[in-house]
Amino acid sequence: MTPPDEALSALVYGRLDAVHLTPETGLVALTVWCPGGVTRLGVGVGPRAVGLGWLPRNPLFHAGSKHPLVALLRARALGRGVRHVTLDDDGALWLSVGDDDDWIRLRLVPGVAGEVTVSDRAGEALLTWHGERVRAPFVCEPAGDLDEAGEELSRVSDALAAELRRGALLKALRAHAKRLVRRREAVEQDLERIDDVARLQRIGRMLLAQGAKVPRGATRATLEDWETGGTLDVELDPARPAKTQAEGFFAKAKRIQRGEAVMWARLDETQRALDATRALEARVLDADEVTLDALDGWMTEAVAVGLRPSEAAVAKGRTKPTQRVPYLEYAGWKGHRILVGRGAADNDALTLRVAKPHDVWLHARGVPGAHVVVPLMRGGACPPEVLVDAATLAAHHSDARGQDFVEVTWTEKRYVRKPRKSPPGRVTLDRERVLALRPEADRLARLLASRREL
Repeated sequence: MTPPDEALSALVYGRLDAVHLTPETGLVALTVWCPGGVTRLGVGVGPRAVGLGWLPRNPLFHAGSKHPLVALLRARALGRGVRHVTLDDDGALWLSVGDDDDWIRLRLVPGVAGEVTVSDRAGEALLTWHGERVRAPFVCEPAGDLDEAGEELSRVSDALAAELRRGALLKALRAHAKRLVRRREAVEQDLERIDDVARLQRIGRMLLAQGAKVPRGATRATLEDWETGGTLDVELDPARPAKTQAEGFFAKAKRIQRGEAVMWARLDETQRALDATRALEARVLDADEVTLDALDGWMTEAVAVGLRPSEAAVAKGRTKPTQRVPYLEYAGWKGHRILVGRGAADNDALTLRVAKPHDVWLHARGVPGAHVVVPLMRGGACPPEVLVDAATLAAHHSDARGQDFVEVTWTEKRYVRKPRKSPPGRVTLDRERVLALRPEADRLARLLASRREL
């Protein structure tokens, strides 16, 4: 059996052609072209893959080019010659890659808690990366020569990475199903309001007929309901005449009726997404073998039912607690992002902390409602269709919902100010423009169906 340090010397004067990393297991793969052919060296730095060996192929599951270690090595070492390779007494592998004027040094430490350090010519560390620091079972420390060890490293790393990614996808699908159930329940509660239409219209008719008998400034009134033979107890605004308030009851009933079609469409879309999510979860759970193609297919289906790829990512060590997002996100014309504040305090957070000065800001004019932001590139213009989409959402998320005609104020966020000691959500504008909007039911239904879970 050839000693490892002697076998590794075959890499000297070779060319580093590729770098791959499987973060879940800690397997680093270096592809080196040598005069005798292509060689793939695998180094397991833990916590799940540990050891050193010649890999029969590149890892099936690996990080993308944006991973810090992969990006650095691709920028500084790819396509360059291997100058020096050695194993020290502690089992760490040292490689120097580059030429006489510009070269870097890699130190790869195999082990359950191993690491990779990249240093420049002067010995200053450019990057240190280690496997996730979690309570992970020790999985693989292959024995035998470098060929046998590499076969085992490759097999175990690919199989475990596949299972970890399946587990992460299942967890994300279950969480997504719970969100869809909550959304369905919320829509069903909204649909229950349809039963109020007849009562609201009846109150409006009784107020019109009996408003003259209601004392000025009254906060409540008991009306005779000659349609059903009983009475109606009605809460009133003391600052407005009773007959004027009757129009408000008619308008509220009309808004509920107008929103019925949208609510039924949203309920149907939510139920279909929930059914598809649960069916996909069952298929992922029951699959006997997890292949790269299968994972790609499952992820494509998951995205189609509203899951974000980042939600199904395998955790890499400790992560920061997820912060609550202060806005709802919709997809406007050609997928353009539109952000809508969730509430008064969230309106402040969206406008003051999330929105950039050059973003477009909107609000239904003269009525309480959500702040709406259209993110733009610096110097970019908001397409007219996106502006109308955003104005439609601003009208929908306001007290003007359901009206035939709504005025929506819009401006750049740079012209929006928050007065000192003003209540949550209250802002003033230095400049404003007004868009006269007649909400379109089809446009609104499209926008509501595009809501993205955050």
